[in-house]
Amino acid sequence: AEPDILETYMIANSVSVVVLPERTPLDATDIKLGLDEDSFAWKFSCTLHGVTSLNLVRPSGSGRKTIEVTINGWVWLILVERYSRSAQFPAERFSVSGASRTQLLAAPYAPRRSAMNAVDINARQAAEDQLYLTGFTLNWDATGIGPPDWSITAGALSYQDQTPMQVIARIAEAVGGIVRPDMAGDGLTVLPRYREAVWWWDESIMDRIIPGELITNIEGEWSPQPAWNTVYVSGTTQGVAVDVRRTGTAGDNPAPDVFDDLITATDAARSRGICELSKGGDQEVVPLTIPLMQQGGSAPGLVLPGHLCEVREAPGNWWRGKCLGVDIGATGTGASKVSQVLRLERHYTEAA
Repeated sequence: AEPDILETYMIANSVSVVVLPERTPLDATDIKLGLDEDSFAWKFSCTLHGVTSLNLVRPSGSGRKTIEVTINGWVWLILVERYSRSAQFPAERFSVSGASRTQLLAAPYAPRRSAMNAVDINARQAAEDQLYLTGFTLNWDATGIGPPDWSITAGALSYQDQTPMQVIARIAEAVGGIVRPDMAGDGLTVLPRYREAVWWWDESIMDRIIPGELITNIEGEWSPQPAWNTVYVSGTTQGVAVDVRRTGTAGDNPAPDVFDDLITATDAARSRGICELSKGGDQEVVPLTIPLMQQGGSAPGLVLPGHLCEVREAPGNWWRGKCLGVDIGATGTGASKVSQVLRLERHYTEAA
């Protein structure tokens, strides 16, 4: 959606932190939430004031406590994992940290297992099998946004002492994918690391448009890579071997070869190859800070890892990038300041 362009932005921030299921409010400040594209759970931290608030989030006989964090209408469910104390008379402060509920699929909560697929199985089914009886659900739009589903040959998927999340992440990585956790639900989504190849970004539909008027801080770190235009992607003891070449190039600058047990179909190899080639070329990691608008209000709203963004930094200086991660902060008295710091991957090519 196109953002509203205004001379002045008036934002009435609203922040609440409550303990579930009673919905008892907590006296919390310095609230921070973060996620990057290689994480499988949102990370959370805050400062609680007074032992009364701390007692509300201490583990009970029924297990660890869950809190609901709402910032400008965006909601997260957080499993409280740790706390520490800092007392300076007469005030007591407690640092609390936690993660979104997908952390339950990883160590130390989830059991480690060892297995091997005795028969051919589709990758999506293999990932869904990891969630059996956990209450979690998997979203994988193989025919839409991708990545593709494919048949994993019997014996190719073998693992030892792995948690469900480790196995799912491995399956996603094989095809150039990432795992994005739900913010407030028991679900996770497999997505392509690059929704569109870097050289197609000019023609791609953007997930978010960020006007320069909203940017309060912007930095940059140059991070060049070779401009790869071909890559060899192969299975190991079984599977397929494919040379993936960028269309319209000579294919004379190969990326490092990729060998993966799970490359057992051409579609999987092609998807992984596009991902590897998209990592190359002159590029910059650009951290920028913008407000977190109300959910359902003016664009751009919350920007998530994997989102393609058009940054309209200034007239004549529009560029596109992919979000690598986001850090959200609610600070000040009454959480008077709410911002999100994005890390965008910007490519300096003829098409980005």
